[in-house]
Amino acid sequence: MTEPLIWVLIGERTGDNNQALALAEALGTPFEVKKLHYNLLQALSVWLPPTAATMTKAARAGLQAPWPDLVIAIGRRSVPVARWIKRQNEGRTKLVRIGHPRIDPKLFDLVVTTRQYPVPPGTNVVLLPVAMSRHLEPLAPTAAESEWLAAAPAPRTLVAIGGATKYWTLPTERIERIVDASPPGKSLIVVTSRRTDPALVGRLREITQGNPDLRLVDGPSPRFAVLMDAADEIFVTGDSVSMLSEAVLTGKPVALIPIVQDEKGRRALGLEPRETGPNARRRDLRRFWNHLIDEGMIGTSEDGPKRAATIPNPNRIAADAVRRLL
Repeated sequence: MTEPLIWVLIGERTGDNNQALALAEALGTPFEVKKLHYNLLQALSVWLPPTAATMTKAARAGLQAPWPDLVIAIGRRSVPVARWIKRQNEGRTKLVRIGHPRIDPKLFDLVVTTRQYPVPPGTNVVLLPVAMSRHLEPLAPTAAESEWLAAAPAPRTLVAIGGATKYWTLPTERIERIVDASPPGKSLIVVTSRRTDPALVGRLREITQGNPDLRLVDGPSPRFAVLMDAADEIFVTGDSVSMLSEAVLTGKPVALIPIVQDEKGRRALGLEPRETGPNARRRDLRRFWNHLIDEGMIGTSEDGPKRAATIPNPNRIAADAVRRLL
């Protein structure tokens, strides 16, 4: 039997790309990665019919026959492009959408999503317990990473910090409180992201400087997957579903560091997550947090980390659904 031709459409967001690649890798068959670059028309993506007009000329040139049997895509900007590919292949291409399609889910053959997105149930919708991850197995540290970790002996607390995101802001004082409260003799490792406020990064440099028990990861190494594997417990800010999911999947005790709504978020989402009405049509991170807390997968920074019970492998759940589709 001939193996299907699979394309994975990726963009600029590492977290999104890793989910698409995690699914493709879980299928266990060869696939091609197509990096998409967009022009200004991408701002209209969710309102457009199937089209490649939102891409740069060079990106369009990379999408040519033979057309794929399967397209895996994530991110709103790839919606019209994926549908255009299916049209070029006279409807034979199967479309797998990760996350929130932002249009009728029935326009895709399969939608793989998590609870923060308001995707209505359907026979073509798979709801995962947490987001997919490429780091389900421990990652061997390099010699440099092993040396870095040796200077931060166990027990280790890892604090993973994101930043402000649509409708949400990250209170700096909550991070400082966790770092300041770390007891002597226990290594606390802080890792930031590209979205972390530079002022907060600067403040963390001040707090950790000269304290052997506090370590700030100031650069690409050690890698996040290595740090998670080396940690005894993990604190994660609530803005990143990917980081929270990866933390839970380690099987380590995990705590959510709450973030708060900004003024726009209070108007758009309301005080509580909604299941009906206009507010229910938007991504609401609280749906995801509440699920993890209610299922006992995580604690909070106030009540302490909690070790999750064994949860199903989200990569395998999604891959099995794709295999049935094919």
